[in-house]
Amino acid sequence: MSLQDLLPLDDSDVEMVATLVEQWCRDHCVLLESDRGRVAMTTAVGLVLSGEQSPPALIEALSRHMRIEQYKHPLE
Repeated sequence: MSLQDLLPLDDSDVEMVATLVEQWCRDHCVLLESDRGRVAMTTAVGLVLSGEQSPPALIEALSRHMRIEQYKHPLE
């Protein structure tokens, strides 16, 4: 993910995405700078860009997506 991915988001969306992804990474013992951390950030940005604005719904959707990613790529 690059900073360009964040351009369509307003300041409050950027803050929300950053907070939720940091929380998800802490809860799952994942470094934000790792491949899984970057996938989580990209996924969260995509969810917000698709119209999701509810933090509880975002964290649930992010968790669901990351479980699928872990299933598809179990050693990463």
